[in-house]
Amino acid sequence: SSVLSNCLAVTQLMPFKMRRNCNNLLSISLGAAVVLHQTGAFVLPQRATLTHGSHSTKSLRPNTKFYNSGTDDDSSEDSIPSDTDSDPQPPAVESNNDEIASHLKSKLYQLAASYDRGFAATPKARTEANEIIEQLAAVNPTENAARGIDGNDFSDDVPLKAIWRMVWTSAFDVVSLGASPIAAPSAIYQVITDPPIATNIIDFIPRAQSFFPSSSVPSSLLRAEVTTRASSRRGAADRVGLAFEGVKLQPIELLGQKVDNLPPLSVDLTWQQGLIDQVASFVPGLENLSSDGKDDADAPGYFDIEYVDDELLIICQQALPQQAQGGRFALVKVDNYDP
Repeated sequence: SSVLSNCLAVTQLMPFKMRRNCNNLLSISLGAAVVLHQTGAFVLPQRATLTHGSHSTKSLRPNTKFYNSGTDDDSSEDSIPSDTDSDPQPPAVESNNDEIASHLKSKLYQLAASYDRGFAATPKARTEANEIIEQLAAVNPTENAARGIDGNDFSDDVPLKAIWRMVWTSAFDVVSLGASPIAAPSAIYQVITDPPIATNIIDFIPRAQSFFPSSSVPSSLLRAEVTTRASSRRGAADRVGLAFEGVKLQPIELLGQKVDNLPPLSVDLTWQQGLIDQVASFVPGLENLSSDGKDDADAPGYFDIEYVDDELLIICQQALPQQAQGGRFALVKVDNYDP
């Protein structure tokens, strides 16, 4: 009201026409103020601050926001909305199972390269490899990994159907091959291209040949093939049973000359299964070894699939009575098994 009185006093000093126009403007302004007061809202300019050095400040944009005049006049300035009062935080990125598996596989491959696929592994390295494999098993992307291994459904949905080359093992029966002073194990494969047949292949080279550059020593190679018949096990979706059917030794190369046309040395093991089937019903303890009992989950001769994807297969063979755990194999998928 004091402001209005001062304005009226000033207008008295003006000429008549100018005074009349000012009075009209004052009347309009007064009416507008009354309306705004009754509605309880007026406009405040948004607070703006400067940025100096490393201090964080509010936006300098001249935005305005409506503020309710019904609140107390002594409200803190924090109650006035600001552009940056609630800056969104970037969402946390969670590692998915694929990323975890990729990291673990990389660590396993490094161990395999450092310790000659397990042939030169120390107890600490074997322990570390087992820990990595157990972590991989926890993120195994394949359920019912033994499906289709019987070869009965003629389906391509067979996770094990591939050519696999060994990159790591802790199995004593394989690791002990590296102790021979005569022959050294070279590439080792598991070929499952025509289920239920699974063929284990081990290439041997002369021990002395591994000490010299390939260009200075004529190469020799002997291939051993162990043919097995794979089968699924009742009540164990990730277990594969194995029945040995034959062993073959085939010379591939001798002092740089191809000799794979020589006849192999072969041993047929299927007659043993036939003999067992005939006497199993008369001899106690042979029931699980017969063809009728080999699909039981705990029948002898099997391996468990701990991890399998489009790149890596990890299996654990049946533990012997004196072993707490069977040997483990890590194999990568390859295109062929040429010598």
